[in-house]
Amino acid sequence: MPATASTVRATGLYRRMQSESRAAAADPVELVTMLYDELEIAVGVLAAMVRQGQRISATEPAHRARAILIGLDAGLDHEAGGDVAAALTRVYGSMRRKLDKAVAANDAEGLDELLEGIQTVSSAWRQLR
Repeated sequence: MPATASTVRATGLYRRMQSESRAAAADPVELVTMLYDELEIAVGVLAAMVRQGQRISATEPAHRARAILIGLDAGLDHEAGGDVAAALTRVYGSMRRKLDKAVAANDAEGLDELLEGIQTVSSAWRQLR
């Protein structure tokens, strides 16, 4: 049974409330992990929408994914992070360009490729724990 707009909104609200509760108790490493989780979800939703024949430009998941990438980049401490922070800035910039290109072209394969890259970076980040 396909989800209705109201069930999608309710599920989204519930997830946001869970995330806000989790974020309130999280340390900086966990906060970044949460952002990666949300980014993976947003890009996965975009790919699914394309496969269902929907246009994805100007949608909430597209805006959310872009905002998360901008936030991840803005949150980097270049002074303390040095070369790693500089490399992550390049990675996040590349991811934003791939996202913008895939969204503009309604390209599920481009989104899948982006998701693989996000999962690679996310996996490396999770190993910090």
